[in-house]
Amino acid sequence: MLAIKLKPPAYLMLGMLRLGASSGYAIKKAADVSTRFFWPTSLAQVYPELARLEREGLVTRRDDAHGARARSAYQITERGEAALLAWLRSTHEAPLQFRDEGVLRLFLADAIPYADQLALVRRLRSRAHAATVHMRSEIVPLADALAEGGTRYPAVVARLGADTYAYAERWLGRLEAELGGERLND
Repeated sequence: MLAIKLKPPAYLMLGMLRLGASSGYAIKKAADVSTRFFWPTSLAQVYPELARLEREGLVTRRDDAHGARARSAYQITERGEAALLAWLRSTHEAPLQFRDEGVLRLFLADAIPYADQLALVRRLRSRAHAATVHMRSEIVPLADALAEGGTRYPAVVARLGADTYAYAERWLGRLEAELGGERLND
């Protein structure tokens, strides 16, 4: 089977190549409108990972210059495709994580005065609202266009993201109302 151990960023690269992104820049751009909300990546991650995948024979690289700019185009190999499919079928998963700086602040909010707690909750609710609007107006339509071409699950995940942000907005709205009620009782 596969002699190397890959981490999730490698599978992101392989998956994006399989979806049609062919350069490091295209992978980053595609991730920015799709996986960024649950699996962010940076160009500092993309290019070293692509080089590693190339060394391992999971992708091939060819020069793809555009004008005076040097550029490389990548393609997933049969071995890379096999690695991606094996990972997709694997039942091994890391523990579920929810990593959000705003939620960390909310966890520690007892350290700040009531007015600051309420302001924090309002900011988080507003941020969740903006994320919901962005997902529904920008990301879901892009993913739905892929679904029309037969690639279904980016749209499924985009709707999951939009619904998750909408839920967070409603939940934070209830917390804001609860905090407002506590203030009235002071």
